[in-house]
Amino acid sequence: MARMQATVLALTGVLCMGLSSVSAAQTAPATNSGFAKGTKLVSLGVIAGGDDGGTGAAAQMEWGVASLGKATLSLGAFAGIQRKTSQVRALEVTASAVPVLAVANLHFPLGNQPRLDLYGGASFGFVRASAESTESSLGSVKESETRAAVGIQVGGRYKIASRLSLMGQVGLVDLPLIQAGVSIRL
Repeated sequence: MARMQATVLALTGVLCMGLSSVSAAQTAPATNSGFAKGTKLVSLGVIAGGDDGGTGAAAQMEWGVASLGKATLSLGAFAGIQRKTSQVRALEVTASAVPVLAVANLHFPLGNQPRLDLYGGASFGFVRASAESTESSLGSVKESETRAAVGIQVGGRYKIASRLSLMGQVGLVDLPLIQAGVSIRL
């Protein structure tokens, strides 16, 4: 498991370094166009649900790296933190998860809706999960694990200003079920 984690971290680091050099060499598209090669976005928002449950916050970066017909391929990274607490009588359980994933999405333009960016894709990386159980008369127990993570996601952004969009995403497998927030074009 430790070897897999190190491999995922190394691949994510290489991907991010490669993306920064690719994106630096590209010019950004016009601000009135949809997602295209050269687009750079940062998304910030709230997350909820999924395999690890709870609520929290997340950040995601994407770079448009290639045009594939009418679609655009983006690569990037996602990181978040989720937490939930449950209590049954004297037992309290607090669980938290920190997903860190590389992201690949295909963005599909709608000719008659230039403000709308629809996308779908896959993610891979790891999730660091921990739990603490506390019972008032016995004390507490802490557990944690790091596991490989994969997921698929679909989402959309609606541009409300030249560099600002509202976004929503639904994820499956090791991703938070719902992500909602804003995206800022760099």
